[in-house]
Amino acid sequence: MDAKQLQYFLALHNLANFRLAAEQCHISQPGLSKQIMALEAELGGPLFNRRGRKATLTRLGECFLPHARRASRELEQARIAVQELLRPDVGEVCIAGLHSVNTYLLPALLARFRQDHPQIQLRLTSLGSERIIKVLLDRLVDLAVIMGPVHSPELVSTLLYEEELVALVPARHPLTLGSPSLAEVAQYPQVVFREGYAMRTALIQQFRQVGRPLDIAVELNTLEAFKEMVRQEVGIALLPLSAVQNLPPDLVLIHPTGPKLTRRVELVCHKDNYQVPVVAAFARLVREQLPAAYSAWVQRYALAQRVPG
Repeated sequence: MDAKQLQYFLALHNLANFRLAAEQCHISQPGLSKQIMALEAELGGPLFNRRGRKATLTRLGECFLPHARRASRELEQARIAVQELLRPDVGEVCIAGLHSVNTYLLPALLARFRQDHPQIQLRLTSLGSERIIKVLLDRLVDLAVIMGPVHSPELVSTLLYEEELVALVPARHPLTLGSPSLAEVAQYPQVVFREGYAMRTALIQQFRQVGRPLDIAVELNTLEAFKEMVRQEVGIALLPLSAVQNLPPDLVLIHPTGPKLTRRVELVCHKDNYQVPVVAAFARLVREQLPAAYSAWVQRYALAQRVPG
């Protein structure tokens, strides 16, 4: 049974005439008769009484009619829904991202995308990378900017840039004297992201490599709360460079010596989501513009570090 057979059945019921139904469906009369007979054979009995030129429903046909109508409506609604999804000028894009990326880098890209696609609605949410992977696999978001690497056969990942991790400490902290190593930074209580954040998992691994356990002072999930906790000397924090902008004078950044600490920032999407034009268009903008936006920010940061005051 297919959609065409449903169309032929309903047309023949409405017109009660094989010739007229065939003309309406743009098929030959023998072709229509053949398809109706195939449908009857599949269902197990005649659907129409054939009396001269008039075709009327049998008991089996009357039983089948409401189901055929409902199935036809569902198919038409499905066709319309798919066509809407494939339109390049309307729809919505659901994005999940890292807190720092959503706060400092993505807003300019969202504004640019809205200028080019004013009818497309954008939804942005901030989550930890491990949680983002789950919502991606559950298809609750279309694409994401997360901390990699990502290992899933269902997802496509593109490296956008690598970002340095720095230590955020109070201005009068002992670590501000000299050039401390990661092992020295690891001696102090840490303000960390909650479980489910890839940053936390990475810190545990990196501290283990220098022979130190992760001494957790407090768990958080907002960037401003990190700054306040460090200011109040609850602990220090290792954070991505882009997450520690606009610092007050009582907070200081330290670049631990030794091998540079970095994180991979990746664009991740379900494989078949790129079939949706609006998702593919936004993903293309992120791939082309976000690395440049991050590089420009790093250059501005480096220049500010060199300029007194």
